Amino acid sequence: MLNRRTILRRGIQVLSIATLVPLSMRGALAASCSDPASESLRTSLNYTEASPSAAQTCSACAFFTAAADCGNCSIMSDKVNPKGHCDSWAARS
Repeated sequence: MLNRRTILRRGIQVLSIATLVPLSMRGALAASCSDPASESLRTSLNYTEASPSAAQTCSACAFFTAAADCGNCSIMSDKVNPKGHCDSWAARS
């Protein structure tokens, strides 16, 4: 038989988990600007979510157009991370 203290403790645990899971999922989804459908193109262009060079990020590329969280790349025809980089990077004029 469950006592009142055990029931309250389990209720608090369930509510805590129910609150934290959506928050952690939201962070995971926002962290990535990639679409699984364009993964082969990203791989062939050696796209990375974080540029090895601060001067050659997607946001400084001629093919990049700024958007809300992620930008758009005309080469990939998809969303990219503004801090990302690929082999087709070209400086903005």
